[in-house]
Amino acid sequence: MHQSPIPTLTPRTWWRVGAAMFTVGFGANLFAPMLEVYRSQDGLSESFVTGMLGIYAAGLVPALLVFGPVSDHRGRRAVMRPALAVVTVASLILATASHTSDWLLYAGRWIMGFGVGMAMSSGSAWVKQLSTDRPGAGPRRATVVLSAGFGAGPLAAGLLAQFLPAPQITPFLVHTVLALGAAALVWTVPETQPPARGPRTRQPLVPPVALTGRFFWVVAAWAPWVFGTATVAFASIPSFVLGPVRWPVAYLGTVAAAVMFTGVLVQPLAARLGERGWLPLSVTGLGAASAGLVLGALTVTWHQSWLAFPTAVLLGVSYGFMMVAGLKEVELMARPHELGALIGVFYTLTYVGFGVPFALSLAGPAVARLAGVGATTGFVWCLLFGVLVCAVSAVPVARAASRAVPDPGTTPPRG
Repeated sequence: MHQSPIPTLTPRTWWRVGAAMFTVGFGANLFAPMLEVYRSQDGLSESFVTGMLGIYAAGLVPALLVFGPVSDHRGRRAVMRPALAVVTVASLILATASHTSDWLLYAGRWIMGFGVGMAMSSGSAWVKQLSTDRPGAGPRRATVVLSAGFGAGPLAAGLLAQFLPAPQITPFLVHTVLALGAAALVWTVPETQPPARGPRTRQPLVPPVALTGRFFWVVAAWAPWVFGTATVAFASIPSFVLGPVRWPVAYLGTVAAAVMFTGVLVQPLAARLGERGWLPLSVTGLGAASAGLVLGALTVTWHQSWLAFPTAVLLGVSYGFMMVAGLKEVELMARPHELGALIGVFYTLTYVGFGVPFALSLAGPAVARLAGVGATTGFVWCLLFGVLVCAVSAVPVARAASRAVPDPGTTPPRG
């Protein structure tokens, strides 16, 4: 059967998929300042609201694992188009939840995570393949547009929820409009992964390379810190210093935006340093995470709300460096037919970190009770334990990352 030729790509074609990924990131993270809305106006507990971050990851993980291989086999558009529909439905559910049932917040967040997982696994590979003008820039471009959405979402939501009526509804309606616009932009983008003929060959959801010792130390060992430290910066640390803050919802949105925008801004620097072989980017990220967690402990101990911003910057540096490091390592390790699947595995591991604030909401009080100290001190001790873990893991991570890895797509096997 004759196949129609793939339309010619231009250097700017990737921006249309990038706009869709920005919108997905916007909707995923606009929830950050809403935590304070649900605490203060809806009377929900700390563990209930931070649990919504974790349930989001529970929806995202299976979507990443399933739809990465699907996009490799069926094409990028076949996954991205329905993903935008899913995140739109999720925002509409979240907009109605506060006036119906609080538990719908969990359903909406799970659906949002599922849609984000679909979009991330296919969109990142799509942007890479569309970056014909600068093939090596694909992973960084995907990370930048997604991270920009992660930053713009909470900043906009914080301002909308703080200063406009209907704070539980308005931010989600704004995202719905953006998602519809993104769908229009991405609908006719050329397919770069033509659908394979016949049924998909049964393959494991996790590519074999993801089960190797090298992948563990070069990527998996530190990947949960990517969003683990970022979410602690805006979901956990500021909650201890909100007392004197005049506009707490806008404050939380600004802190979350500081984390994510810092991550965006440092990624070009991270890419340049990585090319020059300055230090393994993952180790640099672990160092920034350690420094940020120490400053976060001081922020809570001294009860200084302004210190949450330099803490957010340090943890944003960690986030940005480790995202670039992970996507670059995945690109090096994956064969072409495994790229979407391995990107999905990497993102899955990073999103495990979204459960950290919920874990801290339980571990902090438990440590305080066992040690006979205050709740604030128990939380600080948990942060310092995180510093210890980062420091200890840096040595084996550096050793593994320093070893050269051939590109399986270009280097012939030996023998």
